[in-house]
Amino acid sequence: MPLSDFGSFVVVMDEIGLHWADVNAALGGTTATDLKLEGALTRAGFITAKDVLDAFLIGFEDLENAREIGAGARDNLKGTLRQKLGQFRGMLRAVLPTSKYAAAAPALPNFGADESKFLSPFDDAASLWLRINADTTIAGFTPPLVIAGLTQALFAADILACRAAYHAIREAENNLNVARKERQTLLDDARERMVQYRAAVEGIFGPTHPLTLSLPALSAAPGSTPDASTLSGNWNATTSEADLAWTVSDDPNLHNYQLRMSPGATYDADTATVVANIPAGTLTLSTTTGLNNSGDVASFKLFVLLTTGNEAGSNTITITRP
Repeated sequence: MPLSDFGSFVVVMDEIGLHWADVNAALGGTTATDLKLEGALTRAGFITAKDVLDAFLIGFEDLENAREIGAGARDNLKGTLRQKLGQFRGMLRAVLPTSKYAAAAPALPNFGADESKFLSPFDDAASLWLRINADTTIAGFTPPLVIAGLTQALFAADILACRAAYHAIREAENNLNVARKERQTLLDDARERMVQYRAAVEGIFGPTHPLTLSLPALSAAPGSTPDASTLSGNWNATTSEADLAWTVSDDPNLHNYQLRMSPGATYDADTATVVANIPAGTLTLSTTTGLNNSGDVASFKLFVLLTTGNEAGSNTITITRP
Protein backbone atom coordinates (compact mmCIF):
# COMPACT_ATOMS: atom_id res chain seq x y z
CA MET A 1 0.00 0.00 0.00
CA PRO A 2 1.29 3.52 -0.75
CA LEU A 3 1.92 6.06 1.98
CA SER A 4 -1.21 7.93 3.01
CA ASP A 5 -2.05 8.45 6.69
CA PHE A 6 0.44 8.21 9.55
CA GLY A 7 -0.27 4.55 10.22
CA SER A 8 0.51 3.64 6.62
CA PHE A 9 4.17 4.46 7.23
CA VAL A 10 4.49 1.54 9.64
CA VAL A 11 2.76 -0.79 7.18
CA VAL A 12 5.00 0.19 4.25
CA MET A 13 8.10 0.00 6.44
CA ASP A 14 7.05 -3.52 7.43
CA GLU A 15 6.65 -4.43 3.75
CA ILE A 16 10.11 -3.05 3.02
CA GLY A 17 11.57 -4.99 5.94
CA LEU A 18 10.22 -8.22 4.46
CA HIS A 19 11.42 -7.25 0.98
CA TRP A 20 14.84 -6.36 2.39
CA ALA A 21 15.23 -9.92 3.69
CA ASP A 22 14.81 -11.22 0.13
CA VAL A 23 17.31 -8.67 -1.15
CA ASN A 24 19.87 -9.70 1.45
CA ALA A 25 19.39 -13.35 0.53
CA ALA A 26 19.92 -12.53 -3.15
CA LEU A 27 23.11 -10.65 -2.29
CA GLY A 28 24.63 -13.62 -0.50
CA GLY A 29 22.96 -13.72 2.90
CA THR A 30 25.99 -12.63 4.93
CA THR A 31 26.60 -9.61 7.13
CA ALA A 32 29.27 -8.42 4.72
CA THR A 33 27.03 -8.66 1.63
CA ASP A 34 23.77 -7.40 3.19
CA LEU A 35 22.33 -4.21 1.74
CA LYS A 36 23.15 -1.14 3.81
CA LEU A 37 21.85 2.39 3.37
CA GLU A 38 23.44 5.74 4.20
CA GLY A 39 25.24 5.64 7.53
CA ALA A 40 25.59 1.84 7.29
CA LEU A 41 21.91 1.39 8.16
CA THR A 42 21.09 -2.31 8.08
CA ARG A 43 17.77 -4.09 7.80
CA ALA A 44 17.81 -4.59 11.57
CA GLY A 45 18.35 -0.86 12.10
CA PHE A 46 15.50 -0.07 9.72
CA ILE A 47 13.17 -2.45 11.57
CA THR A 48 14.17 -0.80 14.85
CA ALA A 49 13.25 2.59 13.37
CA LYS A 50 9.90 1.15 12.29
CA ASP A 51 9.25 -0.14 15.80
CA VAL A 52 10.19 3.24 17.29
CA LEU A 53 7.75 4.99 14.95
CA ASP A 54 5.02 2.48 15.71
CA ALA A 55 5.46 2.95 19.46
CA PHE A 56 5.51 6.72 19.04
CA LEU A 57 2.25 6.73 17.09
CA ILE A 58 0.61 4.60 19.78
CA GLY A 59 1.94 6.98 22.43
CA PHE A 60 0.60 9.92 20.46
CA GLU A 61 -2.88 8.45 20.71
CA ASP A 62 -2.38 8.31 24.47
CA LEU A 63 -1.49 12.02 24.50
CA GLU A 64 -4.67 12.80 22.60
CA ASN A 65 -6.66 10.70 25.06
CA ALA A 66 -5.07 12.60 27.96
CA ARG A 67 -6.21 15.86 26.43
CA GLU A 68 -9.75 14.56 25.91
CA ILE A 69 -9.94 13.15 29.44
CA GLY A 70 -8.61 16.43 30.84
CA ALA A 71 -11.20 18.40 28.91
CA GLY A 72 -13.94 16.18 30.31
CA ALA A 73 -12.69 16.67 33.87
CA ARG A 74 -12.53 20.43 33.36
CA ASP A 75 -16.06 20.58 31.98
CA ASN A 76 -17.38 18.56 34.90
CA LEU A 77 -15.79 21.07 37.28
CA LYS A 78 -17.20 23.96 35.26
CA GLY A 79 -20.68 22.51 35.52
CA THR A 80 -20.29 21.99 39.26
CA LEU A 81 -19.07 25.56 39.75
CA ARG A 82 -21.97 27.01 37.78
CA GLN A 83 -24.40 25.01 39.88
CA LYS A 84 -22.81 26.22 43.12
CA LEU A 85 -22.73 29.82 41.96
CA GLY A 86 -26.42 29.50 41.18
CA GLN A 87 -26.99 28.22 44.71
CA PHE A 88 -24.96 31.13 46.10
CA ARG A 89 -27.00 33.65 44.15
CA GLY A 90 -30.24 32.00 45.23
CA MET A 91 -29.15 31.98 48.88
CA LEU A 92 -28.40 35.70 48.78
CA ARG A 93 -31.85 36.40 47.38
CA ALA A 94 -33.46 34.19 50.02
CA VAL A 95 -31.43 35.06 53.12
CA LEU A 96 -29.97 38.50 52.39
CA PRO A 97 -32.44 40.05 49.92
CA THR A 98 -32.20 43.60 51.27
CA SER A 99 -28.47 43.60 51.94
CA LYS A 100 -25.85 45.24 49.79
CA TYR A 101 -24.55 41.78 48.90
CA ALA A 102 -27.58 40.51 46.99
CA ALA A 103 -27.16 43.09 44.23
CA ALA A 104 -23.42 42.43 44.04
CA ALA A 105 -23.75 38.73 43.23
CA PRO A 106 -22.00 37.97 39.91
CA ALA A 107 -23.96 36.54 36.99
CA LEU A 108 -23.39 32.99 35.77
CA PRO A 109 -20.74 32.92 33.03
CA ASN A 110 -21.35 31.40 29.63
CA PHE A 111 -20.20 27.77 29.71
CA GLY A 112 -18.14 28.23 26.55
CA ALA A 113 -16.39 31.41 27.69
CA ASP A 114 -12.60 31.43 27.74
CA GLU A 115 -10.77 30.63 30.96
CA SER A 116 -10.39 34.13 32.37
CA LYS A 117 -13.95 35.18 31.57
CA PHE A 118 -15.35 31.92 32.91
CA LEU A 119 -13.46 31.91 36.21
CA SER A 120 -13.75 35.63 36.97
CA PRO A 121 -17.36 35.47 38.31
CA PHE A 122 -16.40 32.62 40.64
CA ASP A 123 -13.43 34.54 42.01
CA ASP A 124 -15.81 37.46 42.49
CA ALA A 125 -18.31 35.25 44.33
CA ALA A 126 -15.60 33.73 46.55
CA SER A 127 -14.43 37.21 47.53
CA LEU A 128 -17.99 38.36 48.17
CA TRP A 129 -18.61 35.27 50.29
CA LEU A 130 -15.61 36.13 52.47
CA ARG A 131 -17.00 39.62 53.04
CA ILE A 132 -20.37 38.18 54.03
CA ASN A 133 -18.73 35.79 56.47
CA ALA A 134 -16.85 38.68 58.08
CA ASP A 135 -19.90 40.97 58.32
CA THR A 136 -21.60 40.79 61.72
CA THR A 137 -23.82 43.82 61.10
CA ILE A 138 -26.48 42.16 58.93
CA ALA A 139 -29.78 42.13 60.80
CA GLY A 140 -31.22 38.65 61.28
CA PHE A 141 -28.16 36.88 59.88
CA THR A 142 -25.35 35.17 61.74
CA PRO A 143 -22.25 34.37 59.65
CA PRO A 144 -20.72 32.32 58.19
CA LEU A 145 -22.92 31.65 55.17
CA VAL A 146 -23.23 27.90 54.57
CA ILE A 147 -25.28 26.48 51.69
CA ALA A 148 -26.36 22.87 52.28
CA GLY A 149 -22.94 22.05 53.69
CA LEU A 150 -21.08 24.14 51.11
CA THR A 151 -18.71 26.60 52.75
CA GLN A 152 -16.71 29.41 51.24
CA ALA A 153 -13.54 27.35 51.67
CA LEU A 154 -15.01 24.42 49.74
CA PHE A 155 -16.21 26.78 47.01
CA ALA A 156 -12.76 28.35 46.75
CA ALA A 157 -11.20 24.87 46.56
CA ASP A 158 -13.47 24.02 43.62
CA ILE A 159 -12.27 27.16 41.84
CA LEU A 160 -8.65 26.14 42.39
CA ALA A 161 -9.43 22.65 41.07
CA CYS A 162 -11.02 24.09 37.93
CA ARG A 163 -8.08 26.41 37.38
CA ALA A 164 -5.75 23.42 37.76
CA ALA A 165 -7.83 21.52 35.20
CA TYR A 166 -7.37 24.36 32.71
CA HIS A 167 -3.63 24.22 33.36
CA ALA A 168 -3.61 20.45 32.83
CA ILE A 169 -5.24 20.91 29.42
CA ARG A 170 -2.69 23.55 28.42
CA GLU A 171 0.04 21.12 29.45
CA ALA A 172 -1.59 18.31 27.46
CA GLU A 173 -1.93 20.56 24.41
CA ASN A 174 1.71 21.60 24.72
CA ASN A 175 2.73 17.94 24.90
CA LEU A 176 0.68 17.27 21.77
CA ASN A 177 2.26 20.18 19.89
CA VAL A 178 5.77 18.96 20.75
CA ALA A 179 4.82 15.39 19.85
CA ARG A 180 3.49 16.52 16.46
CA LYS A 181 6.90 18.02 15.64
CA GLU A 182 8.65 14.86 16.81
CA ARG A 183 6.25 12.72 14.80
CA GLN A 184 6.93 14.72 11.66
CA THR A 185 10.68 14.28 12.13
CA LEU A 186 10.24 10.51 12.47
CA LEU A 187 8.00 10.40 9.39
CA ASP A 188 10.41 12.49 7.32
CA ASP A 189 13.32 10.25 8.32
CA ALA A 190 11.30 7.12 7.55
CA ARG A 191 10.28 8.42 4.13
CA GLU A 192 13.88 9.30 3.28
CA ARG A 193 15.06 5.81 4.25
CA MET A 194 12.35 4.20 2.14
CA VAL A 195 13.30 6.36 -0.84
CA GLN A 196 16.94 5.38 -0.33
CA TYR A 197 16.00 1.71 -0.17
CA ARG A 198 14.06 1.79 -3.43
CA ALA A 199 16.91 3.62 -5.15
CA ALA A 200 19.50 1.17 -3.81
CA VAL A 201 17.58 -1.92 -4.94
CA GLU A 202 17.01 -0.56 -8.43
CA GLY A 203 20.63 0.57 -8.64
CA ILE A 204 21.90 -2.89 -7.69
CA PHE A 205 19.52 -5.11 -9.63
CA GLY A 206 18.35 -2.88 -12.48
CA PRO A 207 14.82 -1.72 -13.37
CA THR A 208 13.52 -5.04 -14.73
CA HIS A 209 14.65 -7.39 -11.98
CA PRO A 210 11.84 -9.08 -9.98
CA LEU A 211 13.15 -7.57 -6.76
CA THR A 212 12.91 -4.11 -8.30
CA LEU A 213 9.48 -4.72 -9.80
CA SER A 214 8.21 -6.01 -6.44
CA LEU A 215 9.41 -3.00 -4.45
CA PRO A 216 6.70 -1.69 -2.07
CA ALA A 217 5.17 1.49 -3.50
CA LEU A 218 5.56 4.78 -1.67
CA SER A 219 3.04 6.67 -3.77
CA ALA A 220 -0.01 5.77 -5.77
CA ALA A 221 0.16 5.21 -9.49
CA PRO A 222 -0.39 8.44 -11.47
CA GLY A 223 -3.53 9.12 -13.41
CA SER A 224 -6.01 7.23 -11.27
CA THR A 225 -7.15 9.76 -8.67
CA PRO A 226 -10.82 9.09 -7.87
CA ASP A 227 -13.59 11.64 -7.76
CA ALA A 228 -14.12 12.90 -4.23
CA SER A 229 -17.32 12.27 -2.31
CA THR A 230 -19.33 15.16 -0.89
CA LEU A 231 -19.51 15.13 2.91
CA SER A 232 -22.31 16.57 5.03
CA GLY A 233 -22.91 16.47 8.76
CA ASN A 234 -24.44 17.99 11.85
CA TRP A 235 -24.65 17.57 15.61
CA ASN A 236 -27.48 15.30 16.73
CA ALA A 237 -28.76 16.59 20.08
CA THR A 238 -30.85 13.46 20.62
CA THR A 239 -27.99 10.96 20.34
CA SER A 240 -25.22 13.39 21.40
CA GLU A 241 -23.18 12.41 18.35
CA ALA A 242 -22.08 13.98 15.10
CA ASP A 243 -24.01 12.43 12.20
CA LEU A 244 -22.01 12.33 8.96
CA ALA A 245 -23.09 11.24 5.49
CA TRP A 246 -21.43 11.25 2.08
CA THR A 247 -22.17 10.60 -1.55
CA VAL A 248 -21.31 7.23 -3.03
CA SER A 249 -18.14 6.65 -5.04
CA ASP A 250 -18.74 4.72 -8.26
CA ASP A 251 -15.03 4.13 -8.91
CA PRO A 252 -14.56 0.47 -9.92
CA ASN A 253 -11.36 0.33 -7.85
CA LEU A 254 -13.00 1.53 -4.64
CA HIS A 255 -11.41 -0.15 -1.62
CA ASN A 256 -13.05 1.69 1.25
CA TYR A 257 -13.85 5.09 2.71
CA GLN A 258 -11.81 6.70 5.47
CA LEU A 259 -13.02 9.44 7.80
CA ARG A 260 -10.35 11.73 9.23
CA MET A 261 -10.68 14.39 11.92
CA SER A 262 -8.64 17.44 12.79
CA PRO A 263 -9.30 19.34 16.05
CA GLY A 264 -10.52 22.91 15.62
CA ALA A 265 -12.40 24.91 13.03
CA THR A 266 -9.83 24.38 10.25
CA TYR A 267 -8.89 20.98 8.83
CA ASP A 268 -5.15 20.40 9.16
CA ALA A 269 -3.71 17.27 7.58
CA ASP A 270 -0.73 17.40 9.97
CA THR A 271 -2.98 17.05 13.03
CA ALA A 272 -5.65 14.85 11.48
CA THR A 273 -6.27 11.35 12.77
CA VAL A 274 -8.24 8.47 11.31
CA VAL A 275 -11.69 8.18 12.88
CA ALA A 276 -12.73 5.04 11.02
CA ASN A 277 -12.17 2.94 7.93
CA ILE A 278 -15.60 2.35 6.41
CA PRO A 279 -16.40 -0.43 3.95
CA ALA A 280 -17.70 0.35 0.48
CA GLY A 281 -21.48 0.48 0.54
CA THR A 282 -21.70 2.31 3.87
CA LEU A 283 -22.47 6.00 3.48
CA THR A 284 -23.10 7.21 7.05
CA LEU A 285 -21.28 7.30 10.36
CA SER A 286 -22.01 8.76 13.79
CA THR A 287 -19.14 9.69 16.08
CA THR A 288 -18.08 11.75 19.09
CA THR A 289 -14.40 11.76 18.11
CA GLY A 290 -13.03 15.23 18.80
CA LEU A 291 -16.40 16.24 20.23
CA ASN A 292 -16.40 14.70 23.68
CA ASN A 293 -17.14 17.89 25.58
CA SER A 294 -19.36 20.94 25.26
CA GLY A 295 -17.71 23.63 23.14
CA ASP A 296 -15.42 21.20 21.31
CA VAL A 297 -14.94 21.91 17.60
CA ALA A 298 -13.78 19.32 15.07
CA SER A 299 -13.27 19.34 11.30
CA PHE A 300 -13.86 16.21 9.23
CA LYS A 301 -12.94 14.98 5.75
CA LEU A 302 -14.07 11.80 4.02
CA PHE A 303 -11.49 10.10 1.80
CA VAL A 304 -12.18 7.73 -1.07
CA LEU A 305 -9.43 5.08 -1.06
CA LEU A 306 -8.78 2.89 -4.09
CA THR A 307 -7.16 -0.51 -4.35
CA THR A 308 -4.44 1.24 -6.38
CA GLY A 309 -3.52 3.35 -3.37
CA ASN A 310 -4.93 6.55 -4.82
CA GLU A 311 -7.21 8.67 -2.70
CA ALA A 312 -9.31 11.83 -2.83
CA GLY A 313 -10.54 13.94 0.07
CA SER A 314 -13.97 15.50 0.33
CA ASN A 315 -14.96 18.98 1.36
CA THR A 316 -14.41 19.84 5.02
CA ILE A 317 -17.28 19.71 7.52
CA THR A 318 -16.80 21.54 10.82
CA ILE A 319 -19.02 20.58 13.75
CA THR A 320 -19.32 22.22 17.17
CA ARG A 321 -20.72 20.37 20.16
CA PRO A 322 -23.19 22.66 21.97
